Amino acid sequence: MPMLSSWKLRLGLVVSVLIMCVFVGMAAFWRLNAPAKAANVPQINQDFGHQKVIYHISESGDDRAGRMAGWLGSMQNHFAALKPGQLEMAVVMNGDGINLLIKAKTDPELQTRITALKQQGARFLVCRNTLVQRRLDPATDLYDVSTTDLVAAGVAEITMLEGQGYGYLRP
Repeated sequence: MPMLSSWKLRLGLVVSVLIMCVFVGMAAFWRLNAPAKAANVPQINQDFGHQKVIYHISESGDDRAGRMAGWLGSMQNHFAALKPGQLEMAVVMNGDGINLLIKAKTDPELQTRITALKQQGARFLVCRNTLVQRRLDPATDLYDVSTTDLVAAGVAEITMLEGQGYGYLRP
């Protein structure tokens, strides 16, 4: 008889765990599928005036398109915050930062984001020193780079732009 009660105890424990798992799963499902709460944030109309900005990209983004898309999203948000024609943007890439354009060569989402930024006036400038060091051909290894997008030295370009009144941002 003690064997039977041990069996009943185990069965009861298994059933209890299964019921608990069902309830936890249902709660998680409900939470994930619950209607999203709308943010109650007031609209703010602010005139930011004319801005000139450098986005310096010198990291690889760990070859994660999500992180790179985040950088491009910040740039797009910057354009969205200002009135059309009020933002002069230079995206200067050197070192591992050119991995953005290497990755974009085969990533349609990154291509779309970069093209949209360029259509709004963003200039994507690539350090020639980095290309020479890494033995990369901008025409075949990078997305949408022409000779007019090349700068002799990325860091020198940044310093020159800062002297012209550009602010410096590093996403």
